[in-house]
Amino acid sequence: MTLNANAPRAPTLIHIQGRATVKSVAERAALDVRVSDSGFEKDEVSTNAVIAVKRVQSELDQLVSRLENGDISPNSPITFYSIASLSITPGSDYDNDGNRLDPDKKLYTAESTINIHFRDFSVLGEMVVRLSTMDFVGLNGINWELTDAKRAWLDEEVRMQALKHAMERAQAYARILGREKVTCVKIEDSEEFWPMSRVMQTARKATATEAFAVGVGIQFEPGNIEVKGTVNVQFHAE
Repeated sequence: MTLNANAPRAPTLIHIQGRATVKSVAERAALDVRVSDSGFEKDEVSTNAVIAVKRVQSELDQLVSRLENGDISPNSPITFYSIASLSITPGSDYDNDGNRLDPDKKLYTAESTINIHFRDFSVLGEMVVRLSTMDFVGLNGINWELTDAKRAWLDEEVRMQALKHAMERAQAYARILGREKVTCVKIEDSEEFWPMSRVMQTARKATATEAFAVGVGIQFEPGNIEVKGTVNVQFHAE
């Protein structure tokens, strides 16, 4: 049997995992607030927590801009807030050695959580300072977020960048192998790329005197959000 030296070679199969990272500055900030009080008098801790929640809600309502139908305006500095139902939990009070301080009494904890979304980061800074001065109110932290439109754009962008990375690597392999034509034959797309946002940063920290002055708050620098994506791609190199 005679082999035909001019017969076309079978295509080389190249399987690449394309990777990409796309970064964006956060457009929204979600502040988690915890309102709570503990004590042996159930009615007292409940009352303290309810008063604190109402005070926070009053502060929020002054900052929220609403449309004629009552919905929050897209241009409002605060775009959303939610208040969880108050819960009262009985427990026991122990010292550092595990001994009960008063075996005949129950320790009650009244608690509610408030989630606030900010569009205006200067208002976020002012609100952080106000809340930090309120009794029975604690701040659990800030999550940096994007609008739905920006999330959709980044999702598409990271996929395209990952595909581009795979194509560039396949072409580089093909050149080394002496192949001139690279054809994409299969793409396996990941369903979810969605990321964790980076830790919050501050551009400037107010002094103690500044922080508690009327209308003065902390100036927050929005955190960066990173989206990392992978795409599995197969190519034929001929």
